[in-house]
Parts: sequence; structure tokens; C-alpha cells
Amino acid sequence: MSDTQEDRLTDLEIRITHQQDMIDTLTDSLMRQQKIIDQLHGRLDQLQHRLRMMEEDQPADTPNTPEPPPPHY
Repeated sequence: MSDTQEDRLTDLEIRITHQQDMIDTLTDSLMRQQKIIDQLHGRLDQLQHRLRMMEEDQPADTPNTPEPPPPHY
């Protein structure tokens, strides 16, 4: 091979190495983000369950209207 072809081949190998490193970095980042999303979904499910339980515990005759503002308004 000529020097030019060897240089081009070396350049391509370097680029592939950098791209593979970037792909690995992005994959790791994506996996961390997915883990956080899964944790947040779990917490959201817990909060929704707690809210349903609180709504079930509320007496049926309790009005759903907002409280009137305090007298100083």
C-alpha cells in the first residue's frame, strides 16, 4: 500500500475507534436515564395509589368545592 492509502486507513481506524467510544458513552448514559425513568414511574405509581386511597377515605358528603378565601381578602 502507498503511504496515502495507509494514512487513509489509519485515519478511518481512528475514526471508528472514536465513534465506538462515543456509542459506548451514549449507551451508558441512556441506561442511566432509563433507570431513573423506571424509578420515577415507580414513585408515580405509589403516589397515584396513595391519592386513590385518600380519595376513598374522604366522606361522600364532603364537597369538592375549594375553600373560601380568608376574611382578610
